[in-house]
Amino acid sequence: MKTISRRTLLQAGLAAGIGSQLHSLSALAQLVEQPVGTYDVIIVGGGTAGSIVASKLLESGRRKQRILIIEAGGETAARIGGDAFPPWLPAGHRDLTIFDVPGEYSQMAFMPLGKPFQLTETPFTFQGIGLGGNSQFNGMLFQTNPPEIFDRFWPKGWEWKRMRPYFERVRSRIPITNTPSTDAVAFNTGPAMIAHPLYAAAGWVEADTSRPFTPPGYFSRPYVAAVDGRRAGPISGYFEAVDPDGIPVGGLEIVRFAKADRIDFDKHGKAQVVHYRRRDSLDQSQPGTPGTARLRKGGLLVLAAGALATVRLLLLSGVGPRGREAEIFPGQSRPPFAIDNQRVGVGVFDHVMTMVTYSYDGPIPYQAYNYGDYAGNASDLKRYLANHSGPYAQYQPVSILNYASSGGGTPDVEIFLNPNGAGTPGGRYYGPNTLSAFLMLLDPRARGVITLDAAGRVNYPNIYLPDTPEGAADTDLMAQAVFDMLAMFKQDPGLKIVFGPGGLSHPHLDPNSLADVRAYVTGPAPVDGVFYNRLIINHFGGTAALSDGPGGVNPKTLLLRGTRNVAVADASLIPTIVTGHPVGTIMAVADRAGDILSHW
Repeated sequence: MKTISRRTLLQAGLAAGIGSQLHSLSALAQLVEQPVGTYDVIIVGGGTAGSIVASKLLESGRRKQRILIIEAGGETAARIGGDAFPPWLPAGHRDLTIFDVPGEYSQMAFMPLGKPFQLTETPFTFQGIGLGGNSQFNGMLFQTNPPEIFDRFWPKGWEWKRMRPYFERVRSRIPITNTPSTDAVAFNTGPAMIAHPLYAAAGWVEADTSRPFTPPGYFSRPYVAAVDGRRAGPISGYFEAVDPDGIPVGGLEIVRFAKADRIDFDKHGKAQVVHYRRRDSLDQSQPGTPGTARLRKGGLLVLAAGALATVRLLLLSGVGPRGREAEIFPGQSRPPFAIDNQRVGVGVFDHVMTMVTYSYDGPIPYQAYNYGDYAGNASDLKRYLANHSGPYAQYQPVSILNYASSGGGTPDVEIFLNPNGAGTPGGRYYGPNTLSAFLMLLDPRARGVITLDAAGRVNYPNIYLPDTPEGAADTDLMAQAVFDMLAMFKQDPGLKIVFGPGGLSHPHLDPNSLADVRAYVTGPAPVDGVFYNRLIINHFGGTAALSDGPGGVNPKTLLLRGTRNVAVADASLIPTIVTGHPVGTIMAVADRAGDILSHW
């Protein structure tokens, strides 16, 4: 077994000037180029869920177990050896990567800085690879799935009274705040100062939006995961915390830049071998060399690659809804699924958004902020380097509102605001005083099926206001909610539509006409290169859902039905859409999964 030694990593850190600040990854794990022998646990995916599950297994006291993580990316945060340094970082500094700086979030997903980390097997969306997964790429907006959702739609044993302690445990390990800057000052607050009086006038209340929803609606500056002005999450709160004093913890190995593509099962449904292709670096254009990882007798395989990649691996391994092969592999000749599970790949969901951009010329001081303008933001970058304060300690969005469109009950609509315009900075939709409002449906009805092309890539699922009865209901709500938002924002004469109905982009549409607003939310995109409707929000789930049966995942053991030793521990498990941003729910589920699987 060839590994990268701890001494080598530490020497590299000292040479780069980090010294004692470096929390060497190999203090927690060995970096493996080729696994040898057999493992007690193999975890596919070291992302949001996988890093938590691995940490929990290590903390469980069973230190003699041998655990392997197969991860498509590599190190992310600087403290675990990441080297994706921001272009503005001065020479000699190696203590910050783009994953550490909250303000760089807006330059990553679907943006050039994040392109090397975009999983190529899901080309229609942005699934980030690397330790910590999407929690290293997103805005880390923490919200709690409402208690009534657990009580009504999750299986027995997953009610709110059982899940609440896990949300609190996550919060105890990962600081949640609405002022992530080290000086406890909120930045880029202009959109909130403009919109929040309008929300209050509509009868909604300002409250902590990271806590369970209180009807009829509530709003705040977003509560996010941050510590000392840096991104917080599973890496800082779990992965690093396993070894807080630098004491080596044996038992964990990681094979990086490796994509699992098949599982071998015996005739009883027991996973035995995971096949993968490993690259020499992050470059995903490399074909990679074949490799295998083997489970010992009685070993456990944990799938934690995300709701799209986990189910992709299962489908390619012969696990899926028998009788639907032609649907799942369109235009391909595939044998029947060897292991029949009717809920694998079926029922995928995501939130869906529509965007409207405004200019503002009212009395509240406001200026758009372009995080990618490093030259123009030189003083802010200097401030962040000095003490991790200022705008670069602030994620986007900068204002959030959740409400129930019916006036009571569970929220089904969200409006969040970003302090910038649409399209190219300096263009007609992105001026010095523009802000963007995103309306997101929290509980869309549309569901889909995961399908794969001949190259094994996940196809775009038709769940974004589709031409189906469920999609029609989503379209009705989206049109009405956007119409209501336009009417509400019209109450502030300083706000003027730039991109939207009646704006420069759509001058032929009347923002006061519900029919025209419906045409806007369903119309052709992009316009002038701007995508504005049917927007993917990358909150996928439900592809191997917890279920009281048949099919899906056993809620007591987390074993995938039809298999003897394959557990699922990521967003695939979530049986119904999270009515809020899901990272908090995913982390709570992963924490509980770690407890359950530690008894395997």
